[in-house]
Amino acid sequence: MYLSFLLNDLDAGEAESIVIAKEIEADTLIIDERLGYKIAQSQGLSVIGTLTVLLMAKKRRLIQEIKPVLDEMIEKGRWYSRRVYNHFLRSIGEI
Repeated sequence: MYLSFLLNDLDAGEAESIVIAKEIEADTLIIDERLGYKIAQSQGLSVIGTLTVLLMAKKRRLIQEIKPVLDEMIEKGRWYSRRVYNHFLRSIGEI
């Protein structure tokens, strides 16, 4: 029932991720799509996006720079608007 309700607004991957995160009482759910992010938050889940994960990795010195990783993700099919891409990299001093 809960999954079918979520499928009214989200794609299957996002809906299933939210259901599973609730079932296993996940500490944090990584989700980028805006509506999915808001719905997950409304369900009491702690939610972060992929860019936040990359920033955390840089702060913890797991990666030196985010831009090369982000560029590779985009090259392999991940999509970010040019505005989001530029704003994020500017905000962390990588462009």
